[in-house]
Amino acid sequence: MPDIDANIWQKYKDQDVLVFGIYDGELQSALDDFAEQTGVTFPLVKDKGTLYKFAFPEGVGYPYPRDVVIGKDLTVRSIKNSFDPNDIDELIQQLLAEPAP
Repeated sequence: MPDIDANIWQKYKDQDVLVFGIYDGELQSALDDFAEQTGVTFPLVKDKGTLYKFAFPEGVGYPYPRDVVIGKDLTVRSIKNSFDPNDIDELIQQLLAEPAP
């Protein structure tokens, strides 16, 4: 997550790109410790199951963190198990160039 913070959040936060860390069930104190230790500055949002089930669908294997990219039109453009800064940067550039719906 620190690399997502550095390569995406810090780079694009002033261009209307939003980044959220979604968690389900962790204690707030544990998340605060995580953010402090890693330097993550994007919002960590507690979900009561809706987004968590979307990002970690049943039957897809061990629930590794998923990177989900949603376009301006609110359609899912990418779901990946691993973060590749070049791929995600290229996708964000494409999405930013699209006209607003």
